Amino acid sequence: MTSELDPIIRIQGISGARSACRVMGNRSFVLLSPENAALSHGAQWFGDLVTLIRSEFPDARFKATLDCRGRLSGALAAIEIGIDCVIIDPLDEVQVQSLRDLGQQAACAIMTAHPAAIAIYEMEDDRLPDHELDRRLKTSLR
Repeated sequence: MTSELDPIIRIQGISGARSACRVMGNRSFVLLSPENAALSHGAQWFGDLVTLIRSEFPDARFKATLDCRGRLSGALAAIEIGIDCVIIDPLDEVQVQSLRDLGQQAACAIMTAHPAAIAIYEMEDDRLPDHELDRRLKTSLR
């Protein structure tokens, strides 16, 4: 569904996710949670947001990625609730492989490195109105 070349869009909440889906249409992208979201908001918060967005935009083609750095239990919860990908703090290889085995059973990728900041489009939906979110994202995709 998505590839490493798909745009990575970091949201802060529901308005950013809606904007991303409106602007991206049926183009593949990565919907990235806020930094350390498993720690600050919880995996269930992100899972509920993704479920709502998928119901509102059934044709949207995105992979939901939850930043679980700082809270490994958030990664376990994210795997259980069906998040596509999680980012965890680097662990020893045995722990990472165990988590990857769990993730593979649930079709959840496990990343131990955060995407480079330059590769992430920051939606800034915590401070901008919807029309401006859409306009800026459209401009950045040109």
